[in-house]
Amino acid sequence: MRKETAALLLTFLASTSVQSATLPVLEIKVEGLRWTRESFVLRELLLKPGEPFSEKKLKESVRNLLNTHLFYRVEPLVIRRKNGVIVVLKVKEKFPLVPLPRFRFKPDGSYRAGMEVRDYNLFGLGHKLYLGYVKWFKTDNESFSYYVYWNLYRIIKERFNLYGGVTYSSDREDYIVNSEKRGEYRVKRREFLLGTHVFLDRRKVNQLAFGLRPVFTNYSSILDDKKIYYGEISYTRNLSTDMVYYRIGSHFNVSLSYSLPGASDLSTGKFTASYSNSVKYGKYRTRIYSGGFGTKVGYSGGGYQLQAPIPGYTAERITGKRYLFGSFSVRRPIVDRSIYLKPTVIAGDAFRWTPDDLLVSAGVELTAFWAKLADGMIRFKLFRGLGKGAETKTSLRLTFRW
Repeated sequence: MRKETAALLLTFLASTSVQSATLPVLEIKVEGLRWTRESFVLRELLLKPGEPFSEKKLKESVRNLLNTHLFYRVEPLVIRRKNGVIVVLKVKEKFPLVPLPRFRFKPDGSYRAGMEVRDYNLFGLGHKLYLGYVKWFKTDNESFSYYVYWNLYRIIKERFNLYGGVTYSSDREDYIVNSEKRGEYRVKRREFLLGTHVFLDRRKVNQLAFGLRPVFTNYSSILDDKKIYYGEISYTRNLSTDMVYYRIGSHFNVSLSYSLPGASDLSTGKFTASYSNSVKYGKYRTRIYSGGFGTKVGYSGGGYQLQAPIPGYTAERITGKRYLFGSFSVRRPIVDRSIYLKPTVIAGDAFRWTPDDLLVSAGVELTAFWAKLADGMIRFKLFRGLGKGAETKTSLRLTFRW
């Protein structure tokens, strides 16, 4: 008798599931908005009123909203009626305006300080505006930079972002040829950026970006002034999901930046590729695997070299025409969901033609976290190289939201 009752119950549930899956979406309600417009939320959804309801599309819709990084909670509620389905989304937003004090200290007593202000949700439509200024102190090289960056989200046909920015910097650099220092000079740069970013599907998995980046460089000595107009194109396949307390899934990017022939003083550029994958184990723990490579393309003599993303070494050790790297991290909470520890090991090489050395760096990242406010309220990083040319590199980043 129990087996027959269970069979009938399963049959009924399966029938109900099939029927509800074919029912139309009658209405979509959004509750809890303070700074974000409802039209922004509805645009991110793969479900539309009048279309058949789909649990899969609802799940992907929640992912879309979380990946805007504007919400720390999105809770869907499905109300089934005889003639259709009502979807209710209960959301909790992060505060969109963020001041970011910038600090970095070196063992010689010099330090970099500055401030960046970000608005992640301009006009409640997901547009971004960043303003920043940083400067080095207690050093012979008192370099500084200031910048503005903007990104208009899905502003054209709900698929295209428009982005741009301006950066001005003054710095002192070493002139290196074949890993040998030949002199030094002061350099001033003015950099402009204008481009578009298109989502190739409604899930925003496949993405394409292309733009123009003119760079005007003025040297105090040794080198001639340069005008280079970079054309840039990149492809991203993003299968990751922002789960607020952690990130899961893979992210792949390949990009090419190359000077436009005829308009630029040099034929130079770079090609890079990177891959990362975050795998969840336990409730809030993740393992992160990443790797990548880069190569200079074109000809520009000893200048315009690449820096490998291997912290804990002097600039000379991680600078070359090409690089390879791989890293492994474990991220886990050490105080509830408030403080996370992320030990990391990075290995790679920066080289001219073929790999000739192995640079290994180990470090740790400590993040004080409160999801209602920001991804990282206080973030401290410390890395140390384990070979020749190693140094200790630290950074401290403070983030406030209220």
